[in-house]
Amino acid sequence: MRYKKLSHISKRNTFRFRRFCRAAYAVFNSLHREVTIGRLATYVADHQLRKSAVTALSMFMLVPLMANSQEDDAVDVQLLPVLQIVAPTSTALSAAEPAVVLTSQDISNHTVQSIGDLLTLVAGVDLRVRGTADIQGDLSMRGGSFDQMLVLVNGINLTDAQTGHHLLDIPIDITMVERVEVLTPSMLLSRGFVAFCGAVNIVVNENDKDRIMAEVGLGSDCTARLSALATAAHKNWTHTIAASYARSDGYMKNTDYNQANLFLQSDRKGLSDRWSVSAGAQIKDFGSQAFYSVSYPDQFEATRTLTLMASNVHLWKSARLETDIYGRLHSDRFELFREGRVEAPAWYGGHNYHISEISGVRTRYVRRIATGDLFLGVEMRSEGIVSSVLGEPDTEFVLCRQPSKYNHSASRVSANVFGGYRFDFNSGSVEGVLLGSHNNVFGTNYGASIDAVWQPARQWRLGASLTRAFRTPTFTDLYYQGVNQVANPDLNSERSLSTEVKARYVTTFSGCRLAALVSLYYRAGRDIIDWVRSPDEELWYSMNHTVLDAMGAEFTFMLHVGSGIDEVGCSYSYCTERQDAAGMMSAYNLEYLRHKANMYVVLSPARILFANDAPVSLKCDVNYRNRQGFYIDNLGNETPFADAFIINTSIEYAFPKVTLSFRVHNIGDCKYRDYGGVPQPGRSFMFAAKMKL
Repeated sequence: MRYKKLSHISKRNTFRFRRFCRAAYAVFNSLHREVTIGRLATYVADHQLRKSAVTALSMFMLVPLMANSQEDDAVDVQLLPVLQIVAPTSTALSAAEPAVVLTSQDISNHTVQSIGDLLTLVAGVDLRVRGTADIQGDLSMRGGSFDQMLVLVNGINLTDAQTGHHLLDIPIDITMVERVEVLTPSMLLSRGFVAFCGAVNIVVNENDKDRIMAEVGLGSDCTARLSALATAAHKNWTHTIAASYARSDGYMKNTDYNQANLFLQSDRKGLSDRWSVSAGAQIKDFGSQAFYSVSYPDQFEATRTLTLMASNVHLWKSARLETDIYGRLHSDRFELFREGRVEAPAWYGGHNYHISEISGVRTRYVRRIATGDLFLGVEMRSEGIVSSVLGEPDTEFVLCRQPSKYNHSASRVSANVFGGYRFDFNSGSVEGVLLGSHNNVFGTNYGASIDAVWQPARQWRLGASLTRAFRTPTFTDLYYQGVNQVANPDLNSERSLSTEVKARYVTTFSGCRLAALVSLYYRAGRDIIDWVRSPDEELWYSMNHTVLDAMGAEFTFMLHVGSGIDEVGCSYSYCTERQDAAGMMSAYNLEYLRHKANMYVVLSPARILFANDAPVSLKCDVNYRNRQGFYIDNLGNETPFADAFIINTSIEYAFPKVTLSFRVHNIGDCKYRDYGGVPQPGRSFMFAAKMKL
């Protein structure tokens, strides 16, 4: 039997399907191409029947068609509808799959209200929050620091160059998140990104259907949330607009906040091109109760963020070209003494003002050669800052007609060239990548990785990787001067060599789905940037001084049942570090999570009792964290971090178009701290109503 070729698709974009192939590149070869099905020879069918039960079932379905075609030698022409298959451009397409992928369905299974809440539930990820609702959080992974992480949006690197404190200053509300990918260094090099300890990729709305969503919530401490999202599709274009606003009086003195987000995105999906253009804006104003020093509790901070991104993927028969253009502008005003609340002493020199920018262009070409993919790419990236304290003195620079506030500046430009090859074989793949980087300030460096994946059986997937990475200092590392801090503008890049082995098991039985992942890792860090001091001194110095090795294990388990007990899951991560600071005291690097455990359950009690569709669902998240290190309290005493045992619960009632929910955070009222001077909130609640059309 033969199917007629569509007239508007060129012959070179058509291929004939003759046999089943389980290679990793099979789906890629079918993107935006017409597939014709040819007559199968008997010996081919018999061979496939012996190979797998799944293939046998497919062959059984084709037997009547084959018999009919043998009876009638006439050509049977049928016109099939066109179905577009488009690969997501944001996911790291390499031999290694993301360490963790949290979809929108996973998000709905947890009692989370922000992206930060969601990341807290991932094994190996450490989010040390100051305040609530993602007002400020220091994100790290596997014993690294908050400056050693990358944050990507739709696969584009928007990591802040001023400081890792602003990593989560992105104009995206959790309501528009399609999925969150947690990536290790080996998964990023093939895309041209160098990550010291890992990265988080936030993928925004990929829905191409008309819809309207809105949510309003009220909670403890006069907290209020409002969000709305609308998506409209027209021909090949999909347009999305999302906005959100949140405010609170704060759970203790000087922890109030106001936050607003606006995000616009337009996507076009064609047969040979995919475009995505987006722009976002964010406003944050928040009381910073002892955020940076317990000696000054009346701090305040205001940040503003603008983002602009454009991406294109052009497809050929056996190749594709990816291009990204991006920019991010971030302003930060920090007040050590909050205006209107306290009077600043005479010695206070004024607030700190910073405006940082990143911009760049990245392109990558991927071509199918033999049994693998060859990829080559280049990226140009510019980073700069104008500030009242960060950078070199610059009296000639005038910005916004306020030169006295922005009398320091610094900038740097880097160029990355990368390439590699992924070789696919019958049950796995091996990928090698080499990246060269030249920075006009820090000189030349390189990254490299080799990654292997093997699937010995349908349920099992094994992997191993070895990666060399580096990180350039932030502007805060280079220039920050405090009462007890002395910066070092001559810092060099820090570097790491990391390895990982992992195993994933996925199976289904009796209508249930079980997934488990275990991984072991080791990272050797050299010339680590840290703030250190001698035991007999009071001043802290920024130096490439520390040798820091981290090793650990992670385990994740999930069981989807779907009958009353909808889903249960758990995860555990262990990390230990060895530091050689030559007798110096470290300020940050040893405050890591030694043990972290999560457990969650989603219940549908109505289904259990009445065996029908369940409009009521109960959710529970349990989180345990054991943090190493100590902090200096307001009396000057060294105090170890207390263990945190946090239970969050929610109950939801789903009407046809409206869902009502009631969430309780920290139901046990656990007292804990992620940073020494900032006690975390106790028990709180939130009532929310969500509408979806």
